[in-house]
Amino acid sequence: MATFPALNPNTRTFIPGQKAATPIGTLDGDELSVLHTNASTAYTLRLTFTGLSTTDHYAIVSHYMNHGNFTPFDLDTATTLLGSSITVPTNYLWTYVSAPQTDYSPGVVTTTVELEATPQWASTPGYVF
Repeated sequence: MATFPALNPNTRTFIPGQKAATPIGTLDGDELSVLHTNASTAYTLRLTFTGLSTTDHYAIVSHYMNHGNFTPFDLDTATTLLGSSITVPTNYLWTYVSAPQTDYSPGVVTTTVELEATPQWASTPGYVF
């Protein structure tokens, strides 16, 4: 399991996770919620890197090619979240939501990646929610 490239993005968009729960309607019209776990899931982090060198751009794209949407990986939060107040729980692994989006303007390469964090036990092969 390789760690996401240790690059400091220009912009970050963070969407906090939510508790995994199922709403259940009752006969009198009320709604109950059954909590499946104490861990929150679906933390989303969108990172935009502007002015990347060819080497850094290749590092992001090759990391995606090696992991795709299925293989979880670790995120170097010390570098990637440097200078922000974003806090992500420990023991979470990340997967790509979609392929990196790259814009090639004259002389400037801008790449955006969208990642989703899940608890480490949820990423274990064979584990079913």
